[in-house]
Amino acid sequence: MIEKFFRIIIANPRITFSSVFGFTMIWAMFIPNLSIDFSIEHLFSQNDPAVEQYFSFRDSFGREDNVITTIYQPIDALSRDLFKELEDLSYEMNDINGVSRVVSIFSLSDIDTKAWLGDINNDDHAWNRDTILQKLKYIQSDPSIGSRILSKDLRFGAFLLTLSDVANNHQDRSAVLEKIKKLTLNTSPTWTFSGVSVLRTEYVGYMLRDNFVFLPPIAIILISLLGYVFRNWVFVALPLLTVLTTVTWLLGIMGLFNLEINIMTYIVPTLLFIIGISDAIHIQARFRENLSKDSSNPHGSMLLTMVQMSKVIFLTSITTSIGFIALMTTSISIVQEFGMEIALGVMIAWLISIILVPSGIMMFESFEKDGRQTFSPFLNWLSNMIPKHPWGFIIIPLLISFTSIYKIKDLSTDASLMDDLRPHNTLYHDLKMTEKYFGGILPFEVLLRLDKENEDKKKTVLDTDIIAFLNEVEDLLKEELKESRFFSLSTFIESVKRIRGDDDSISYNTEMMNQILDVRDKQQLKLVDKEQSMLRITGLIENKTSSQMEKIYAKLDSLEQSFPTYLSIECTGTTVVALRTNDYLVQSLVNSLGIALLFISMIMAFMFRKKTILLASLITNLIPIFTVLGILSWLGISIRPPTAMTFSVALGIAVDDSLHFLLRYRKELNQGMTRVEAIRITIMNTGSALMITTTILVSGFSVLLLSAFLPTYQFGLLSAGMIGTALLCDLTLLPALCLVLPNNRKQ
Repeated sequence: MIEKFFRIIIANPRITFSSVFGFTMIWAMFIPNLSIDFSIEHLFSQNDPAVEQYFSFRDSFGREDNVITTIYQPIDALSRDLFKELEDLSYEMNDINGVSRVVSIFSLSDIDTKAWLGDINNDDHAWNRDTILQKLKYIQSDPSIGSRILSKDLRFGAFLLTLSDVANNHQDRSAVLEKIKKLTLNTSPTWTFSGVSVLRTEYVGYMLRDNFVFLPPIAIILISLLGYVFRNWVFVALPLLTVLTTVTWLLGIMGLFNLEINIMTYIVPTLLFIIGISDAIHIQARFRENLSKDSSNPHGSMLLTMVQMSKVIFLTSITTSIGFIALMTTSISIVQEFGMEIALGVMIAWLISIILVPSGIMMFESFEKDGRQTFSPFLNWLSNMIPKHPWGFIIIPLLISFTSIYKIKDLSTDASLMDDLRPHNTLYHDLKMTEKYFGGILPFEVLLRLDKENEDKKKTVLDTDIIAFLNEVEDLLKEELKESRFFSLSTFIESVKRIRGDDDSISYNTEMMNQILDVRDKQQLKLVDKEQSMLRITGLIENKTSSQMEKIYAKLDSLEQSFPTYLSIECTGTTVVALRTNDYLVQSLVNSLGIALLFISMIMAFMFRKKTILLASLITNLIPIFTVLGILSWLGISIRPPTAMTFSVALGIAVDDSLHFLLRYRKELNQGMTRVEAIRITIMNTGSALMITTTILVSGFSVLLLSAFLPTYQFGLLSAGMIGTALLCDLTLLPALCLVLPNNRKQ
C-alpha cells in the first residue's frame, strides 16, 4: 500500500505538486480570520479555586486591571502654559471612546476648593508660582488620589484613565492608547505610558515584532546551512517550501476554528520553521545515499528512500508530537492550545514532506549526487574511537551529569510577573519608573468579608468596629508594601474629613457613611458591595515574587486570627491569581514531562522490544534534561512555566535523533553486520543527517534569544542547549551503550 502510494507520487510529480498548492491556497483563505490578543486571564488555571474567587470579586466590584497610567514629566512644573496643556488634555481624554473615567490633578478641585489651581485660561488672573506649588503639595497629600496623580517630589504627574468593560480588548485598547499618544505628541512634557492595559497592548506588539525579527535570520540560517550541505538549489528550496506550506496549513486551520494568537501561540510559526524542516532533510540525505549506490535509477532510489523513510519519520514525528501533546494535560488553556497546535503542525510537516519532497526532486530532476560528507572528519573519528574506548564515552558524560544532578535539589520556582520582560526592554524601564514614583502597576485586591450568618443580620461592614479592622489591614499592607499605593473606604473617609474640615478623631456613624457613599459618583471605584458585606482595599503594588507575596499572605492570615470569627480576609486580583498559577503550572508541566517520557518509552519498547536498547535510549535522553536542570540550579535560574515547558518539548524533539540512530543500527544488524560494524556505518551515514538537522534546530532555537520576552528567550536558550546536548549523547553515549550492554549479537 505504501509502496503503491509513493509510486503514484513519483510518477506524477507535477499533479502532486499542483494538488498540494491547491490545498495550500484553500487553507490560506482562512488565515485572515485569525485574531491576536493577550489577557492575564489567558494564564489562569481552569481548576484553581483562586480563579473562582477572582471572578466572584469582579462580579461584585468590576474589573481592576483596566487602568492606563499616563505619566508626564514637565520641563517647568509650575508654568501656566503647562496647566493649560494638561487641562485641555483632561477634556480630550475624557472624550475618547472607550474611556469611562479620567483622574488627574483637576479631579479634586470639583469637590475641594483648596485644590483649585485658579483661572488657568485667564491671562489677566494673577499667577503666583509659590501659590501653585502649595496647591500641588496639597493635592499630592490627598489620601484618596494624591499619590496616584503626583509624585512626592512633584517632578512627575499622571492621568489615570479607566477603560470601559466593552473596550477592554486588544483592538479597542490599542485604539485608545494610540489616541492618547497622539494627543500627548505635541505637548511640552515627556510622556510615559504604563499600567496593565498598556502591558497587554505592548505585549501583542512585541509578539508581532518577534515574528518579524525571528523569521529573517531563521530563513538566512536555513538557506545557508542547506546550501552548504546539499549544494543544490532544489534541495534548499524543497525543505523551505515544506515548512512554509506547513505553516500556511496550520494557520488556516487555526483561522477556520477561530483560534486566537496569544502570548504563547505567537511563536508557533517560528517553531514549525525550525522543527518541521527535519523530515525533508532526512529524506533528501537518504535519497542521496541511495542514489550514490545506484545512480542509473533515480526513480528506484527515490522509491526505496520513501519506503525506508516514511515510517521512520512518521515515528519521529509522533515522538516529537508527544512532547507537545503532553502540554495539553495542563489546565491552562493557552498552554493546551500551544501543545495542540505544534503537535498538529509537526504531523502536517510529516505529511507534506513525504509528498512534496519526492515529487519536487522528481519534477526538477535533481539527481546530482555529492559524495562529500559535511561532517566526515568528526564522524570518522567517532566511529573509530567509540569501539576502542566505549567506557570512556560512557563515564565522562555520566560524571558531568551527576555533578549537575546534585544541584537539582536547590532549584527554585520563585518568580514575579515582570520576569517576562528582559531588563533592557523599554516597557520594563517604563514599568520600573512607574513603580518608583507612583507605587507600581500590578493590581492587588484585599477583601474584608462579613459572614452575616454568624452575626446580627443588621450588622454591616460600615459599622465603626469593622472600619477599625479595615484600618489594621491597610496599615499592614502599607508596612509590607511600602512602594505601593492603596485605596479603600478608610482612605476615602480621610479625604472626606480633610475636605469637610472635620477632625481626624471623629468617627462617622453608619448613616453618615451611607450618605457619603450615595453622594459618591457612580463611576468611581466601588469600595463596598451592594449587600454591604464586603469592604475592598484596592492597590497597585510593586513587582514581587511569589515567595515574597506568600509571606504577606501569611501575615494577613495571622492578623485575621485576631479578628472576630464573623470577619475574614481574602486576597485576590490578577496579580494574586497569576502568581499562584505560576507555581501550579510549573508542577503541571513537570508532570507533563513524566507523561511524555512514559509514552515515548512505550513507543521505544514496542519498536525495539529489547530492554537493553530501551535502557540505552532512556539514559541517553534523560541525561540532557537532568544536566540542564542542574545547570539552571548552579546559575540560580528559577523554574518558571517557559523553562518547565522546555523539557517535555525538547525531549520529544531529542528522541528523534535516538530513533533515527537506533533504527538504522538495527537495520545494519539485521543485514548480518557485527555491532562494531553496524555502529560505524550508522555513525557515518545517519550521524551526518543528525548533525545537519540538529545544527538547524540549535541555530533556529538560538534565534529566539532575540525575543523581547524573557520566557521566549529562556525557551530558546534551554531548547538549543538540550537538543545540542542530546545530539552529543546520541553520537557518543548511545553507540557506546549499544556496544557494552548485553546483547545476543556477536561483536
